[in-house]
Amino acid sequence: MFNRFKKKSKVMVYGPSKAGRFYRNEVAIILERDSFFKDYHIKFKNGTDDWIDADFLRKPYTRKKKGVKK
Repeated sequence: MFNRFKKKSKVMVYGPSKAGRFYRNEVAIILERDSFFKDYHIKFKNGTDDWIDADFLRKPYTRKKKGVKK
């Protein structure tokens, strides 16, 4: 199965977690991916860990894609 983020890769988190906490542009490292719920277990710089949906994760130094009119 295709994983958008590999284990031990750095990501930026911007959005709510499964526990209800909201993160804004915080750097984290991927620990594992849950194959049933399709969310990621991540660890932050301060040592805490949380479960985040893949929609709220971004690779560092990438921009969001905007629609282009032709």
